[in-house]
Amino acid sequence: MVTVKPERTVEPERTVKPGLDDGADEAEPGVGLPVGGELRLDLSALGVDGSAPDFGERLCRLSSDNHPYDFQYSAQGELIVMAPTGPDSNIGENEINIFLGMWRHGYGGMSYSQTVLFRLPSGAAYMSDAAWITQERDDNLTDLERRGGVNGAPDFVVEVRSRSDRLPPLLAKMEEWMDGGARLGWLLDYRTRRVHIYRPGQAVEVLENPETLSGEDVLPGFTFAVRRLIFDRLNPVESE
Repeated sequence: MVTVKPERTVEPERTVKPGLDDGADEAEPGVGLPVGGELRLDLSALGVDGSAPDFGERLCRLSSDNHPYDFQYSAQGELIVMAPTGPDSNIGENEINIFLGMWRHGYGGMSYSQTVLFRLPSGAAYMSDAAWITQERDDNLTDLERRGGVNGAPDFVVEVRSRSDRLPPLLAKMEEWMDGGARLGWLLDYRTRRVHIYRPGQAVEVLENPETLSGEDVLPGFTFAVRRLIFDRLNPVESE
């Protein structure tokens, strides 16, 4: 098992996402990665088999043993070590998860926050900021899936751009979610007040500062006030 200690600073192989204005956030004292940063380690050179049935469970255990870091796995065989995000990003994640959770209590299915792995057909194992699967899928999850990650992408998936996230990697991740079987995806970018909406087999729709978002036929009756709950709180528009 690979273990990454919070107090250890890893320099040679570090890949850090730039923050605002393409500058990287500074690391907190005693922490090896900057807030919101990421480190990628090539596990394929070590012969790690990401397709092993228990790989998801071991990846979840790795995250649990190395709090506060999260661990994901790319289709290219890279272990992705994610540092904690700042409070701004957490506000956006919390809001969408609160309202998604309330909706599913009335309509069924299961919603998930940022700590649940989804194992894609490409071999990647990712966590989203918010997700939902149908009641049928939830009822048929195996014991292994409940311990170590759901097979396939969520039916509905949300990513919230944080201060340190560059847009191109997030756009690429959204494409991976859709290729993995997602039926509706939202990328919420409070920095530009834009929403990228993904639907299977369709061009990405970009909305400029929308007031609300609809769950469409995937989440019937679900409406999210993205402008009031996220954009206006994290990127307020100055009055003239």
